[in-house]
Amino acid sequence: MAKIKELSSLSNFEPPQEDSSIGTPIEELKKGDYSVLSMALLHKGEFRLLHGDKGGLEYFDMAAKLDPSNSHLFLQQGLALFEYGSHEGKEGGLTLASKRFKVATTLDPSCFQAWHLWGNTLYFLGIRKKEPSYFSHALKKYEKAIALSKGQPADVLADLYWDLGDLWEKLANLSGEAADYTHAIQAYEKGVGHQDDLPPEFWMNFGKVYFLLGEKITDVRLFIKAINCYKNAVSTTLSNGKVWILLGKALQTLYSFSHDEDHFSQANECFATAAQLSNKESAIWLDWAHLLLDSGKLFRDEKKLRASIDKCYKAHQYDRKNPYIIATWTRALAELGIATGKLKPIHEAFNKIEPLAEELEDPEICYAYGMAFYAQGRYYKDIDAYYQAIELFQEGLSIDRTHTPLWEAIADASFAAAQMDHDERSFDRTCHFFERALNLRKSSISHSHYGMTLLTYGELKNDQKSFELATYHFETAINMQKNAAYLHPDWMFAYAKTLDHVAEFLDSDTHYIKALDILSHILMLKPDYPDIHHQLALTCSHYGELIHEPDIFSRAIHHYRIAHQRDKENDQIILDWALTLTALGDLLENDVESDQYLREAEYKMIQAAKLGNIHAYYSLSCLYSVIGDLNNSLRFLEKAKAFGALPPLEALLEDDWLENLRETEGFSHFQNELESLPEQ
Repeated sequence: MAKIKELSSLSNFEPPQEDSSIGTPIEELKKGDYSVLSMALLHKGEFRLLHGDKGGLEYFDMAAKLDPSNSHLFLQQGLALFEYGSHEGKEGGLTLASKRFKVATTLDPSCFQAWHLWGNTLYFLGIRKKEPSYFSHALKKYEKAIALSKGQPADVLADLYWDLGDLWEKLANLSGEAADYTHAIQAYEKGVGHQDDLPPEFWMNFGKVYFLLGEKITDVRLFIKAINCYKNAVSTTLSNGKVWILLGKALQTLYSFSHDEDHFSQANECFATAAQLSNKESAIWLDWAHLLLDSGKLFRDEKKLRASIDKCYKAHQYDRKNPYIIATWTRALAELGIATGKLKPIHEAFNKIEPLAEELEDPEICYAYGMAFYAQGRYYKDIDAYYQAIELFQEGLSIDRTHTPLWEAIADASFAAAQMDHDERSFDRTCHFFERALNLRKSSISHSHYGMTLLTYGELKNDQKSFELATYHFETAINMQKNAAYLHPDWMFAYAKTLDHVAEFLDSDTHYIKALDILSHILMLKPDYPDIHHQLALTCSHYGELIHEPDIFSRAIHHYRIAHQRDKENDQIILDWALTLTALGDLLENDVESDQYLREAEYKMIQAAKLGNIHAYYSLSCLYSVIGDLNNSLRFLEKAKAFGALPPLEALLEDDWLENLRETEGFSHFQNELESLPEQ
């Protein structure tokens, strides 16, 4: 809140001479020049209150009785009582000040200063008494002051709008309404319009409102405006550690959206500066640790995670009883274990958190303990560890249902478990968790992880709707993260795979072309990206089947060769390569060329089967059907059935490559056998 400049003059008072006014009847005092006397009594009362002496109220009462129609007298009394009541434990002074301002405005309804000060008094009463009704009354007083503000000096108007902005921020915190934060911003903006050289406290308050509204509506532009406000504050007070922390936190939040290394570096410098200014304040080291942990987790950066652990250690040195330092320390160790693939940091994480978990029931403790189990699950590929993590996250959510990181963590742990048990219910549960997390906070990371869940679920069920919903979440993540193509190739790769699946359902060349463009971009930026050539080959092959273009198949074969060269024992690459050769051979009209591709496909399918790929048997059945070797076709179909590698009967009856076999009596018997089997 703006400082009230009139108060500064009170500290210059000389001690007034004592007199015998106290106890003298008012009528007797009125026989002299009572206006001068009333001001002298006011002076004495102000002096006593300024020095914490409640006895000054007696002088105020006498002055008021002497000159009850003097609005300025009541204004000055209210001002002194406001100053007195502003000190801890003196709230009664604020109540008395409010009454004096009420009298002053009754005697002089056009007194701008009295309305403004009355609003300030009610604002402070609301804070001290934790009673929101005072805030709505204060708002009315400020509005009255604004109506009377014409002709007031620029600095006075700036102070008024500063106070109004502070009030709207309190009202917004109570209501939770974005509109109320907007009112606060508008008030601060008007303050800036009246005065340029505002103090750092103003810019800190202004930045706080931008930041809170940005969090509420997830608008990055508001975080940038908050940062600019904090930078204005820093420019006027380089030695204020609190401002550096606020600027660092705002930059950290912006970084969580942008993932821009420049934003990380700026935030890191802010915390480093704050630590230099006040290096024994544990909160600074803890905030710094959070920044390093978030970035280290995002990019699996061992160096940043170790730096986060170091900051936790320093925070713990200055505050050994703070459980949240241990919780952050635990999470950093767990993430280090995941990033390095080493068990030692995970064991250290358990050693840190287990004693605390026995003592406290707190969502942050549950979060940290759950992350230790999640890291253990990643290391051992242990589904039971994932379920233990899920239980701990659920325990934390039972304490606080609005804890967004817990929803995000439980969704990730549930997805990890679902990938192991391949249970549709696990995937449904994971989707529910991601939706709850996104309802609380729109995050590009959550959107991308949800997209990956839906992609995996869609592949399990071969479900078009899952793929289409995955596309939406990948596109949302990429739109939120403009540099995703450079920072998150894993998102782009999964998005391209999803587009490939959607294109297959829709027979859409547009989706195939987009998928190929994305994969080609990844290949250009990261030539060694895992599975990139295999996926390019698959997408080219699918696109080639749609448009019947041999050149596209040739491009696919080129990528299969490179993929196979990098991973010669990968039976799936060999089988997919064989299927592409089969499709190309079936397309070509030149019998010699066609036979050459089909024979190469046969060799590769047998090779894949020898490497343990049971799906190669069904592929061989299809291949032999295409080339007319119907006995072998039926034999391998029986073999696929024996290994449980058959597609559903509906797919068998629709597969174009089995068209020749379906015309045989042997296939009819085979079909009857399948139809007679009990449904699984």
